Amino acid sequence: MTSFELVKVALDSLYAEAQAEHGKKADATIAACIEYLAKSYSGLNTPGRAAVDYKDPATRFAYVYKYVASHSDYVVQVLEALQKQRKPIFGAENIRVSCVGGGPGSDIVGVLRYLDENKHVEKVSKVTCYLLDREQAWADTWTELDDSLKTDLVLHANFQPLDVTDPDSWAQQKKFLQADLFTMSYFVSEVKSLDSGGVVSTFWKTLFKNAKSGALFLYDDNGHDSFNNYFDALWKAEGLKCIVEATNSWVWPRGNEQKSELGDYLNKFGQQPKLKTPLSYRVLQKL
Repeated sequence: MTSFELVKVALDSLYAEAQAEHGKKADATIAACIEYLAKSYSGLNTPGRAAVDYKDPATRFAYVYKYVASHSDYVVQVLEALQKQRKPIFGAENIRVSCVGGGPGSDIVGVLRYLDENKHVEKVSKVTCYLLDREQAWADTWTELDDSLKTDLVLHANFQPLDVTDPDSWAQQKKFLQADLFTMSYFVSEVKSLDSGGVVSTFWKTLFKNAKSGALFLYDDNGHDSFNNYFDALWKAEGLKCIVEATNSWVWPRGNEQKSELGDYLNKFGQQPKLKTPLSYRVLQKL
């Protein structure tokens, strides 16, 4: 299945939740939530801003509808760029992936699609995934993703509540640190301005320090220099190696990704899913 097809499956479930919550006002509420997200993301550099609130199912629907298909395909493209430098990427049949801020699903959808499309190169048969996110409500959306993907991969998806602004939420969690791959898709930009007193930077430093040797880190985000410069300073200070990178490069989903798979949703909210965008990415390795 393509990312848009997988997103359609998730949207059907989230839409039912939104209707249960908002009744006949569900479509109007979703449209307002799309606007809320756009406004929130336009102000990510604003000091003291409120964190984006994904608790309402209409907001979660809005995010998945607008962003997840394209963002997951960007992850596939970054992994394919890495594969050109390192083939195969993974040297084991069983791997662990930790998706930091990965509740919305872009990271894990992208990783699983990459593995399924490149099974002639990658011999991975089992993926243990830790979805790390502050919003517990994301837990039900992607934990049975392998059933929808119709892949031979065995997926063990574990949702773990984690708030990078609250050390008490992550200081005692250890297993996610043993990942072979850490992903952070459009997450650094969302939490950078919440770095009051350096608490978020402390999380990133702790992650880099306690990850195992050889671990990979996939960062992809919007092309704004403030986010790239912030993140680059953090990983360089910890001595990580950059294997592949691009800065502010225009990308769009690959040709097999068709937004038409979203069906009637395309005509309901006065908004189309995100497609083309300037993207920056880094794939790093702990030596």
